[in-house]
Amino acid sequence: MTTPFPLSGTGRVRWRAALPGRHVGGVSVAADGMAFVTTESGLIALDGPETRWTAETAGGCVLLDGGLLVTSEAGGYAVREQRTGAAVGEIEGRPLSAPMPLAGGVLVFLTAGSVLRATTLTGEPRWSAEVPTPAWPLVWQGTVFVAELAAVRAFDAAGGPLWRVDLTGELDGSLVGLPDGKVLVPVRGDDHIGFLELDPQGNLRRVPAHLPPGELVVPLPTGRLALPGWPERDNLGERHPTVTIVEVETGAVLQHHRVPADVHGLAAGTNGLIAVAGSPTWEYWTKYHGRPGFDLRESCYVWFLDEQGVRVKWTAGSPITGPVAIAANGDLLVPLPGELISLG
Repeated sequence: MTTPFPLSGTGRVRWRAALPGRHVGGVSVAADGMAFVTTESGLIALDGPETRWTAETAGGCVLLDGGLLVTSEAGGYAVREQRTGAAVGEIEGRPLSAPMPLAGGVLVFLTAGSVLRATTLTGEPRWSAEVPTPAWPLVWQGTVFVAELAAVRAFDAAGGPLWRVDLTGELDGSLVGLPDGKVLVPVRGDDHIGFLELDPQGNLRRVPAHLPPGELVVPLPTGRLALPGWPERDNLGERHPTVTIVEVETGAVLQHHRVPADVHGLAAGTNGLIAVAGSPTWEYWTKYHGRPGFDLRESCYVWFLDEQGVRVKWTAGSPITGPVAIAANGDLLVPLPGELISLG
């Protein structure tokens, strides 16, 4: 969802690439333009619309420095070359979270027994720490944060414990790193529903806005957040999904738009342009599309937002089947059933 690339936002399709599966679990983009797409059939590496290599994997991938990536395998992780897919390292174990890179070629992940583990790319152990169950780790700017149900704790890069802080409510989503080194914590409590801002020293501050917590929230380079907003109901009581842009410091809502269907993907370029993608679910589409009075193609959409509001609207014509990502050339990569669209 965060990217080092600007977003073009023209709404013109540049190319289409066939995918081996219908649903996409993740899209990662390298600086040289290659894209790595996780489907239910495994991982496919694309150079533009051309397939470079495929691999049978059990989950997503994480890009590393030095032209490498790490993939989830049945018995642990495999370290591969980005350009060829050749395996150059192996980490055995039963990982319970995606691996996250630390400085010095170290990966941090949660493993069986609720142990936070750090290893080299060749599987050599560096440190480990027991954490409560359940736990959700995040490495952000050299600090290892671990979210519990109602608390967050932090470790330094060598595995040393730093602090633990109780939340004002229960965790309701994933931790998200902010550009200034702080971490966004989604919570749902009796007196606050929305987000907390957590700094590297363990100090908490409420984001002063009543927002729906959850997994899908994108920090913008201007100290703002883009996220699905609270649904609205019209005069007939019909529910309408929305997207919201809010200022973290003040909680001010800067934009709020009704969208044609639930938001499934958000991405923001370094130029401040935001892509919002949504559609009916695949199950709803297959059950209702084509019945009398049910033409759902217009409900499958990508909108580009700038400072003034909606800049461009594009109709996908079929469901969005995974997260979106921004390519190195500024295109938006949009997964549809069995294909990936590169949208300028």
